Amino acid sequence: MILSELIGQKISKIRYSHKVGDGMQQFQSYIRLADKKIICLPKGPDNSLNLDEYYKKHKECSFDDAKRCALASRLLFRNKKIVDIHFGYLDDEAREDMSGILELENGIFITENNAGPEERGDIDLLILKRDQFEAWKDEETEYRSFKAS
Repeated sequence: MILSELIGQKISKIRYSHKVGDGMQQFQSYIRLADKKIICLPKGPDNSLNLDEYYKKHKECSFDDAKRCALASRLLFRNKKIVDIHFGYLDDEAREDMSGILELENGIFITENNAGPEERGDIDLLILKRDQFEAWKDEETEYRSFKAS
């Protein structure tokens, strides 16, 4: 599956791995789609990247061994269609240090913060309503729609 094929897919489940050690923490989410394929959040707008293979090569643990999201969070994304993917750009270059942002049919945006010091509290899956997403964006980064490109 390539990036353009992700639009229109429904999310079945999201699980994650979160590791802390040596003063740092790492986070990675895994998304199971309705067609049973499992992917990681894309890191950039490269439509030639095979998302299935990327997951297999870069996963920290198997989907079944990963942690489940809380029930309240699951209700926001389960069986919801991905309608767009947004990527951050800095000086007209895609930011490779941030994950893509999935926009769902119900107006929810899903992304993740992957790494940071132990004391940083936002290394996690981010599930945002549209107004929260707009407030979350930083001024230095331009956010572009993959669907519109």
